[in-house]
Amino acid sequence: MTAGLCELHAHTIYTDGANTCEEMVLAAIDAGLETFGISEHASTSVPFDTGNLSAETLPLYLGEMRALKTKYAGKITLFTGVEQDLLGDMPTDRFDYVIGSTHFIQKNGEYRFVDDGADGQRETADRLFGGDFLAFAEEYYKAEATVARVTKCDIVGHFDLIAKNNEGGRIFDDSRPRYRDAAIYAMEEILKTVRLFEVNTGAMYRANRSEPYPAPWLLCELLSRGGEVILSGDAHATASVAYKFPEMEELLRSAGFKYRKILTPSGFCDVRL
Repeated sequence: MTAGLCELHAHTIYTDGANTCEEMVLAAIDAGLETFGISEHASTSVPFDTGNLSAETLPLYLGEMRALKTKYAGKITLFTGVEQDLLGDMPTDRFDYVIGSTHFIQKNGEYRFVDDGADGQRETADRLFGGDFLAFAEEYYKAEATVARVTKCDIVGHFDLIAKNNEGGRIFDDSRPRYRDAAIYAMEEILKTVRLFEVNTGAMYRANRSEPYPAPWLLCELLSRGGEVILSGDAHATASVAYKFPEMEELLRSAGFKYRKILTPSGFCDVRL
């Protein structure tokens, strides 16, 4: 594993992960990471959104992470983060960093998952957009454009989540100008507030995608606009901690990136690719 590797997007049994905090920390140590953060899902205003931190589990999560920071000092640097949704309603001032994400859209008074299965995404397009999936994508990117300003995040999570199930263009054509214009608009709006986007391999592990978020063409757009990147496994289990990080470093080099970011006790720093 390359020196200076950092993973800040991970979940545990406190929200929708499969393993405990300590099991995830041990997996990070085994993977050779120098820095690791867990970023549990904050609560949201969406009525059916479950599996998030609550008033009862939040202090347990914070307390366990404090204990693990002490227990594994000298072996790995740990941070306690949170993934704040655009519709999140939990204060984030108690966390070391914030990942800002858009998991839902709201239209006509109805909430819908952005990253539902392929059938669920098609059903959303049919129900709310007259079968026009590109209109669904445009609505998503309209919301995503505000994620940095609303969540006050440090890192933008899985920027093109709408494409989760679109391997091989099986749902929509991501080369269409309508799609690309909507995505680039959202990116440019976000960059007015936050420059750091994660290169997220979560769907490569869980949904058999061949590409990370953002897709390679979006990484090129991001680089041309002065954006920065940090590697992310979006790990929901020990086996997916730092998933395909060496391959992502090679992808970033081929796209023209010269460095990636890591989080240290002194703040975010550059690591040369």
